[in-house]
Amino acid sequence: MTVIDTNEYLGNSTTRTLHRIELSELSKPIEDELVSNTPSLAETKKASIIEPPVRQTETPKITLKDISVNYNDATVDNTSEILEKYGVVIVKDFMNNVQLDKIKSELDPIFDSKKNDPRLYPKETIRVTASVSKSPAVVHEVLKNPLHVQLSEKFLAKKNAFWIGNNLNIGSSPAIVSSSIAFRVGPGASYQALHRDDHSEHNIIEHQDLYRYGSDTQLGVSVALSQVTKQNGGTRFIPGSHLWDHLRKPKEEECMTIEVDEGDGFFMLGSVFHGAGKNITNDEFRTLLILFMCAATSRQKENIYLTTPIDYFKQFDTEELKLLGLSMSEPFSGMLELQDARAKLKPGFVRKSNYSDVCQVSDVN
Repeated sequence: MTVIDTNEYLGNSTTRTLHRIELSELSKPIEDELVSNTPSLAETKKASIIEPPVRQTETPKITLKDISVNYNDATVDNTSEILEKYGVVIVKDFMNNVQLDKIKSELDPIFDSKKNDPRLYPKETIRVTASVSKSPAVVHEVLKNPLHVQLSEKFLAKKNAFWIGNNLNIGSSPAIVSSSIAFRVGPGASYQALHRDDHSEHNIIEHQDLYRYGSDTQLGVSVALSQVTKQNGGTRFIPGSHLWDHLRKPKEEECMTIEVDEGDGFFMLGSVFHGAGKNITNDEFRTLLILFMCAATSRQKENIYLTTPIDYFKQFDTEELKLLGLSMSEPFSGMLELQDARAKLKPGFVRKSNYSDVCQVSDVN
């Protein structure tokens, strides 16, 4: 076995994980169903964990009822309490029929236009990427949904004080959309490997007994545009895995499956291990709209700006533009000609300062 020098492999990069792993050359790759369906997961090296997680708590034994709240009863407090404990909360009747009709009327024609595309991969799954740049209803009804905004701000937004001369200036960085993909998954679709969505930001989680705010970099909301069942591939997830050490391996036997009705929604922290299930039905399509939010200090997963005409964005109000990532992240990120971009999109919009507050400081030693 040829061991690879980790320092040479790293180069000038930084890491919080590779010092816990020993890498070596792979003798023979193992073929399985997942790799055959996803060539990008083909094995290239062998890894041995030389510093395994020190602490491993038991996976909570819960039911879907334990993590469910009706939308009329949902508050940022009772939903965030469930998210803190289990990493996922289901919100029943998250969207009403009128809202669903608006969203589906805009997304369904796009789904239909793609269903015979020979480039579909895997062939059972149709995607509408960057849906916030194609469907105003997704922005109005889901992105700007009050509960969605409140939870995103609570888990992802940042507000801090910084010395600027003799003042302490307070800067606020909002939560913004990172990705917004709608999926229509047909019979025969395979399962998805268990994973955390926050790995796109290299977020490294340390073991936590109690949830610590600031440890997550993403929050997702999924809206069921059809019934979602275990049989048609409902999302598998491991409750409590958002509290795990980064290198604790997820196991299938620890999973439970989210089953919801059309119009229901569920929120999930980016640090939760999850993956779509197999669609073993003969004729059922599972349709989900999934938005992930991130802090405005992060890089978004989808670039929604290069392919979207600027006039499309002008229809949205200033709060919606902020959620779309078109406001300034205080104090200086996302500027357009040294201004908040909304000043270019909304005539009359004025930002008086790059800070939320400029504070006079007393009693400084």
